[in-house]
Amino acid sequence: MARQRRHNRPSRRRGRFSGLYKALSVVLIAAAVVAACVVFFRVNSVEVAGNVRYTAQEVLEASGVQTGDNLIFLPRSRVSAQILTQLPYVENVAFQIRYPDQLVIRVTERVASASVESAEGRWLISTQGKLLEKDNGTIQAIRITGLSAVGPYAGGMVQTEEADRLTLDYVKELLAVLEEHGMLAQCTALDCTAAASMTLEYGIYRLRLPRGGDYDYCIRLALSSLSFGLEEGKILEGQGGLLDLTVADGKARFRPDSG
Repeated sequence: MARQRRHNRPSRRRGRFSGLYKALSVVLIAAAVVAACVVFFRVNSVEVAGNVRYTAQEVLEASGVQTGDNLIFLPRSRVSAQILTQLPYVENVAFQIRYPDQLVIRVTERVASASVESAEGRWLISTQGKLLEKDNGTIQAIRITGLSAVGPYAGGMVQTEEADRLTLDYVKELLAVLEEHGMLAQCTALDCTAAASMTLEYGIYRLRLPRGGDYDYCIRLALSSLSFGLEEGKILEGQGGLLDLTVADGKARFRPDSG
């Protein structure tokens, strides 16, 4: 008796079509999900958090976000860039979505740490050297002399003449250290006019610092020297003076003010 031949081709076709149907189903489901996101998740309300200097309305206007914008496909990098460009005091922008229709814009604001000279008047700057606004005298900040900004504008970074660029680097490094130690509010002026040193006014004391070097070490040495001097009676309570931190032996020299 002749054997009957098995015909497997139809089953292989069914297998191929089955895989195609599965792939098509996945595509359709994904398309449906995307369509649902586009249709349903729309901005209905926006909350602004973390703002102090700017009003919520100012942050919202700078963001460009409108009611009806899609929450899922919101161009966050572009929105963040718009806020940072238009509002110089904003340092960082973060977003939070509260489904189904609320967007939270959380901002972190900078503080004005110092002011620098320019041909157009003095400008307030952040610790990182970002130009914030013209200094009208209402904000307390370290008054820097011997360093001049060139072509300043709000939101830009401090630019100087070529000869002053190293000084600017030193100033920014020092400001960062002062901020880390919580000393910005106690410092009132920084004189950068000397060729080999800078002089920082810290309360009733003047700290002479080297141009360049480890400013964290210098500030720690200054604080410990002042504390030790007061405890040991070597520095009288309420007595101002100059604390020289430029000596090479790793020690600080205190010279009290006369009278």
